[in-house]
Amino acid sequence: MNLYFGFGMDRPIINATDVRGYLEPAKKRQYRDGYSMAEAAKSWVSAGGFLPRSLAEIVGSNDLNAAHLEYPTRVWGGGTAMTDVMAFIPDGVIAVEAKVEEPFDDVVSDWIEREAGRNPRSPPHRRKAIRRYAEALKVDADSLLGIRYQLLQRTLCASIVAGARGLSGAWMIVQHFPRGTAGEKVTNRSDFEAFVELVGKVPVIQGVRVRLAWASG
Repeated sequence: MNLYFGFGMDRPIINATDVRGYLEPAKKRQYRDGYSMAEAAKSWVSAGGFLPRSLAEIVGSNDLNAAHLEYPTRVWGGGTAMTDVMAFIPDGVIAVEAKVEEPFDDVVSDWIEREAGRNPRSPPHRRKAIRRYAEALKVDADSLLGIRYQLLQRTLCASIVAGARGLSGAWMIVQHFPRGTAGEKVTNRSDFEAFVELVGKVPVIQGVRVRLAWASG
């Protein structure tokens, strides 16, 4: 099997529940059937060493070198992003954000102010990171305020990992497991579509073209 937990290859995933075993004690409750972490793990394990079919249909091949669940990447602003699945394909990488009915994280305006009460220096620092996203994506910084920060961050992760490894292809794909209520599904999809409408289907970050897509099923 070519599935792993985290950055390296010292924590292989044979069964989906292996993911729970690798989590820190305080985070083990995040692995629950019907939620994105567990459903993503089951999807990738059941694919048997290939890309899950919904992603393969988008990419045009099911070839998979390796996939890492809960993959860490240092991002702009100094934090570490944990991508649900970082998949390495021949000459490319796919940053996967898995969703069942959970919403995307804060919109950018809320993310900027999230830590203001505990750290007054946080909002200016985060505004600087958002200006960097805006410059890279060639959009006005204010236009990002209503975008879900998680979508920006995952797109950046795809760019950073592809660039660091000299890979020419990069994707950011939302892997959606359609089991939530109709309203929740529409909200997530509309958030994604608003992001694509703003930055385009293939935004460029740090010289890397990142293809954006939604995979359902």
